[in-house]
Amino acid sequence: MDWQHPYLLLIIPIALAFLIFVDSRSSHPMSPLRHRLLLISRSILVILVTVALANPAWVVKSREQAVVFVLDHSQSLGEKGLDSLYEQFDRLRQKIGGGVQIGVVSAGRDGEVLTYPGKPTPNAGIGKAVMDRDGAATNLSKAVTLASAIFPAGTSRHIVVLSDGQETTGSLESQAKASAVTGIKIHALPIGGEQRPDVRVTRLASSQSRINEGATVDLTATIESSITGSGRVRLFENGLEVDSQDITVAPGESQTLRFRRSPDQRNIYNYRAVIEGFDREDAIPDNNESLAIVDVRGKPLLLYIEGEAGESKYLVRAMAKEGIRLDVRAANGIPHNLRELAGYDAIVFSDIAAHEIGENRMIAIRDYVDKLGGGFVMIGGPNSFGVGGYHRTPIEELLPLKLRGPDHEEQQSSALALVIDRSGSMSGQKIEICKSAAIATAELLNDKDHIGVYAFDSSVHTVMPMSRVGSSRSIADQISMLSSGGGTNIYPGMTTAKKELGKVKAKIRHMIVLTDGQTSGSGYQALAAQCQSEGITISTVAVGSGAQIGLLQAIAAAGGGRSYVTMDPTAITRIFTQDTMMHTGRLIQEEPFQAELVEQHPMLRNWDQTPAPPLLGYVKTNRKATSQVPLVTESGDPLLAHWRFGLGKVTAFTSDCKSRWGALWVNGWDGYSRLWAQILRETARPPQGRNMDLRLEAKGEEMEIVVDLLEDAGTRKNNADVDCDIFFVPANALGSSMKPVATKQLEQEGPGLYSTSFRPTDAGVYLVRAKTGAQMVSAGHVHNPSSEVATGQINRELLKTAAETTGGQLLESADDKLALTGTDVSRYVEIWPYLMGIFLGVLLVDVTIRRWENVLGMIEVAKGR
Repeated sequence: MDWQHPYLLLIIPIALAFLIFVDSRSSHPMSPLRHRLLLISRSILVILVTVALANPAWVVKSREQAVVFVLDHSQSLGEKGLDSLYEQFDRLRQKIGGGVQIGVVSAGRDGEVLTYPGKPTPNAGIGKAVMDRDGAATNLSKAVTLASAIFPAGTSRHIVVLSDGQETTGSLESQAKASAVTGIKIHALPIGGEQRPDVRVTRLASSQSRINEGATVDLTATIESSITGSGRVRLFENGLEVDSQDITVAPGESQTLRFRRSPDQRNIYNYRAVIEGFDREDAIPDNNESLAIVDVRGKPLLLYIEGEAGESKYLVRAMAKEGIRLDVRAANGIPHNLRELAGYDAIVFSDIAAHEIGENRMIAIRDYVDKLGGGFVMIGGPNSFGVGGYHRTPIEELLPLKLRGPDHEEQQSSALALVIDRSGSMSGQKIEICKSAAIATAELLNDKDHIGVYAFDSSVHTVMPMSRVGSSRSIADQISMLSSGGGTNIYPGMTTAKKELGKVKAKIRHMIVLTDGQTSGSGYQALAAQCQSEGITISTVAVGSGAQIGLLQAIAAAGGGRSYVTMDPTAITRIFTQDTMMHTGRLIQEEPFQAELVEQHPMLRNWDQTPAPPLLGYVKTNRKATSQVPLVTESGDPLLAHWRFGLGKVTAFTSDCKSRWGALWVNGWDGYSRLWAQILRETARPPQGRNMDLRLEAKGEEMEIVVDLLEDAGTRKNNADVDCDIFFVPANALGSSMKPVATKQLEQEGPGLYSTSFRPTDAGVYLVRAKTGAQMVSAGHVHNPSSEVATGQINRELLKTAAETTGGQLLESADDKLALTGTDVSRYVEIWPYLMGIFLGVLLVDVTIRRWENVLGMIEVAKGR
């Protein structure tokens, strides 16, 4: 017998002594016999309660047996193989007899408990559904783990695996060793599926995982087949097809095709080999592709987004002399996700508006700087900073500057009229976004400004009359009344807005007109010209291809404003805020000024060596509290600002780097290329691998992360804090965003040697970034778990090894006798429930003794009746 709390038994003699003492002092008028019986009953009650609290349990030896069947539901068996599996399963189950508890676990990609021991077993009817749901891979190890967890207590445990042994992930052999330690026996019955037509790419291997720019890497695709035919293998590099080869396959043959690539730019390259042309014959199309990854290193590579076509040449040409490569793209070429951005050392925005970037890209760029340590540079222009619509965006979070102008500039009063289309086509998302845009625009104004909102369909509706900007809650309440319905006629809305703006005494008066359709009426250009002559500027926003873009552009040109065209309604808010800050904020200063150095900074080395000529303009901003501002304008406004954001660095230059404001710099200043090279190098992510190297090494199912860390060229660095972030992109969604998987701390294993590990699970690309202090290095790994095949072959050796390791049997057929033998299994039977039952009985006796007179009275009453 075992006791959980045996020390509680020491209470018994103390409690009995106390009961005897109390009984000796009792003056209750009852007979000595009743006194004695009452003492005995109470002593028994105390003993029972104390023993129950000590929680005793009998150790019982049991010969009961339990069997859990692991049924392979993977696609490699096929429907005929599945039918054979269930036939063998039924025969084995019937031979076992009724005295054994039986459970069933499915073996597929994830595994699933179909029935627990003792429950009704499933029939073949559910097999096809399980195969469709979970049959894309075979993980026998996970299924055996599930089976081990559902055995009832006190039984000899047996697992019977019915499978072809073709595991695509996990290790049944390793799990068998763990099962042997816990006394679980694994038996196996090999069952093969039919040989079906199947062609597959078993592997895509690269000759090197890390190369320098211009070096050659060989990619080898291994093809296997159980059919005869001709097809084509296509090679994709970062999602674009770069090569292909014809192939002729035959049953039982394994072929290798070699592709050669020489990447000429720094980046992380994802390669994907896909075999095509066998759609009708191929039984398992899921195994028709494979992945590889190559990290290409070399000169610094920066992504350069220039908003004005043809103006990128100045910075590109200058940086080429300095050994910095710029990948020039338009706004629509910006990657959407961290995986693609990770290949760049920094991102440069030059004179590009926020509405052209989009919210998702801005979030990805913020995470690129914050989490991956990348650099970000924003260069000024008429579409940058506040006038670019970046107010309250993820990019504004990055910047070391506030996008509102200096306080003394904001004292100039302004009046803004929003003329918004409320026709039937604006219903739903569009009208809701317009409300949000109007509210966000009002928040940019101060209490000396005026705002009015006018909606038009066939006529004009005053949503918010022209009034001073006051409570944001009050403005939001009025704008929320805006609804859609009716035709489209802009003219009444413009004339009403013109009239209301004319009543306001403000230095700046501006109108924004938005529509998504064709308007009726005429005389728009004349009305716009009249507005401009009265000091009212007009900007227009065309939403969607159905808008009358030509007319809106003409209105903006005659009204002295800007014309915007967007196909994305979600960009309306950015356009409104950009145009408002441009026309009412007085944020652009276009007059010559001399840059002034106010504090030293590494990016301004040798600044005084060659005096810089004047710049011709800049965007006004305010510095944030913790930023560095080494260069300012003659009026003290920030010109060059810098700070750290998360793991990366961010720099802002409020003038431009091209022929508008920087014309004298690009054409006649020798220091132009040196200055910009210093700015970009100081902001960009530092070169990887200088004193830190990262390797990813496969160790069974684990991927080991190994970092070599140096103090300098000849000394290893010890006792360092090294951690890593692990990101993942699924194989079937390589264009999607990279999601974080884990953050791990590396342990020191030797001098300057640090390591940890993780287990890749799903097929795809794993990006590992290790960092310590300011140093960071990255490496990629493609996880290509084996795919299901339809060869009809059986891995008998694996099943035999698992059985022999645990002392089980390898059955040849369901007719073989399954020996459910095993040592006696110990199980605990708790005694406290029985003790409490006795306690209740004794308690009843105790009450009877104490209330004996009442009991006699009840008997007499009963007799009298």
